[in-house]
Amino acid sequence: MGNILPIFILVTLAILFGLLVMGLTAIIGPRKPTPEKLAPYECGIQEIEAPKRRFPVKYLLTGMLFIAFDIEIVSFYPLAILLHQLKVFGLIELLVFLLILMVGYVYVWRKGAFSWD
Repeated sequence: MGNILPIFILVTLAILFGLLVMGLTAIIGPRKPTPEKLAPYECGIQEIEAPKRRFPVKYLLTGMLFIAFDIEIVSFYPLAILLHQLKVFGLIELLVFLLILMVGYVYVWRKGAFSWD
């Protein structure tokens, strides 16, 4: 419990700080909506006409998938540090994690998220 207590305190303080800042912004922040503030903003240029078609967001999907898989790969580091202590259980856990990661990757691949048509 002694090792987890500082982490718990840090997480609690971070959550409380976030809630405090959001609360103060809602209470103290200015609320004067004008048509200019509510209008869509695109690099300072006034919108002349509505867009003819939706902009494809394939790059956004690919970026989010990269971040998701990158975060999962980062979680290998603690397992690699403790793999010698965990022995066979750690190896089995690593293989199960890799299997779950591979299933997600194949699913996304089959859905066509990596194709740039």
